[in-house]
Amino acid sequence: MFQKNKKQDEEYMGRYWEAVKKKYVPLLTLDPRWHQLFPDHMKTKRMIQLEKKLNKLIKKQGQTNNDLKDYEKTRKVLMDNIINNMTDGSETDSPIRSMKQDKNQKLLDELHQKIAQAHDLQQQLPQEIQDVNHALMIESLKNCYETLVYNTQEIEQEEEWIANARKELTEHVLAKQEMEIRNTDTYRFMHDLLGADILEIFDKDYDVWKGEINREHKQV
Repeated sequence: MFQKNKKQDEEYMGRYWEAVKKKYVPLLTLDPRWHQLFPDHMKTKRMIQLEKKLNKLIKKQGQTNNDLKDYEKTRKVLMDNIINNMTDGSETDSPIRSMKQDKNQKLLDELHQKIAQAHDLQQQLPQEIQDVNHALMIESLKNCYETLVYNTQEIEQEEEWIANARKELTEHVLAKQEMEIRNTDTYRFMHDLLGADILEIFDKDYDVWKGEINREHKQV
């Protein structure tokens, strides 16, 4: 089903992407069902690449959120330092305060840049994560359908084998029944013709299927 040329593959991928891009999909690498369905030996090279990329982005998102919390704590400390070191120049330690103010302000400016970059990442990462997750979902679906196609072919072959086996079994059952009837009629004829005492002599040398005839004869 998926053995297409490059142009066909791009057309199919385009249709798949349009179909799923607006669909919410839980993060596959955090879903136990996905890992159960796709153990490592069942993943394609592309799936492994996307899985690693998605996990990296998820980790980056978590780190960015933690960084922002740390940045906020640091910003508060720097703001307190700035307030505590404010001076009008009349204090005896005003030169030291001024130096601290300059240092704190520089650190605060650098921190604001980091906060701005972290906020940009915080806004950017969800879309990147969603795009990679959707790509992984499409690749997983392709893998699923390849499995479904293969299993469907195998199921059809098994159904054909079972149908043939049933037919053959029916033929064997009918053949068995026919031979049982033939044995019954033959043994009954010999018994009626010669009697049980004569047949017992032959029975000692021949192991034959007599079915219910044995029980009938014992009752005679």
